[in-house]
Amino acid sequence: MSLKQLRYFLTVARLEHMSEAAAELEISQSSLSKTIGRLEQDIGVPLFDRKGKTILLNEYGQLFYQKVEKILSDLQDAKEAVQELANIREDSITINVMNSKLLPKLFYEFYKKRPNVKFRQYLLPDRLAQQKLLDGEIDLLIVPNPITDERIEWAPLFKEEIFLVVPKNHPLAAKKEISLVEAKEELFILSETGQSFRTTENRIFEKAGFTPRIAFEGEDLSVILQLVNEGAGISFIFNNLSLDSSLDNVKIVKISNPACFQTVGIAWNKKKKNSFVVESFRTFSISFLQDATTYGAEDNVTVLRN
Repeated sequence: MSLKQLRYFLTVARLEHMSEAAAELEISQSSLSKTIGRLEQDIGVPLFDRKGKTILLNEYGQLFYQKVEKILSDLQDAKEAVQELANIREDSITINVMNSKLLPKLFYEFYKKRPNVKFRQYLLPDRLAQQKLLDGEIDLLIVPNPITDERIEWAPLFKEEIFLVVPKNHPLAAKKEISLVEAKEELFILSETGQSFRTTENRIFEKAGFTPRIAFEGEDLSVILQLVNEGAGISFIFNNLSLDSSLDNVKIVKISNPACFQTVGIAWNKKKKNSFVVESFRTFSISFLQDATTYGAEDNVTVLRN
């Protein structure tokens, strides 16, 4: 059996849903099914009870899950220990971030304190980023809204305002601010269910008191904004998003009712022993963002103090 088979098994066992596991692993469902089937053949017993499209971890699978989870965790610890000894990771930080114009300043200020640090930055979909965090491939996440996974710790950094974004020729573009209920009949282009920003969007609609008409859902916010730019619908945008210069046909409109904000935080794996530089950056990030004037924040950015 291979490490790939074991990692795939852990994902399927955790979700108990083959298509969801395949989506998270970014492989085809048929390929995943074959991999799990070969693993079961190698072990000699089925690990799941299958009833139609439903799969449930059986008693063999539960025991195997416990053992494999510990083995892979120990293997990751061993890898990191050797890398620390070789000083490979000591000055390296791997981080998945949201597309925010606040973050380059944060990175730069930390870099001035530790000029040898090497940042590896990702902009991965939420589910994939969280799994890589749990697998030890990513050190930290900067993401809106608390993460509910008990294996992940999440600390708030700041609160920022959410605006409506519409095509320039849209009737709502003529207004400086609106009550969101005025957009009740509009077509919305939203983040995919399960994304952190979709949590924000759902909360906004709940507060506004209506269910949106959804034209498109996607993981990539840049694609969503391009669709708005092309006139396919309207969407939301957070205050500190770095906008692409190609978005020349959009207008940002303030939402007066309901109050629309999201909380951005930093997350890490509770069980992983991070290097000194990763711990230092995490602590620095929280303290750095205590002072809104550090990056010239406007009134629509609220810094969260401990």
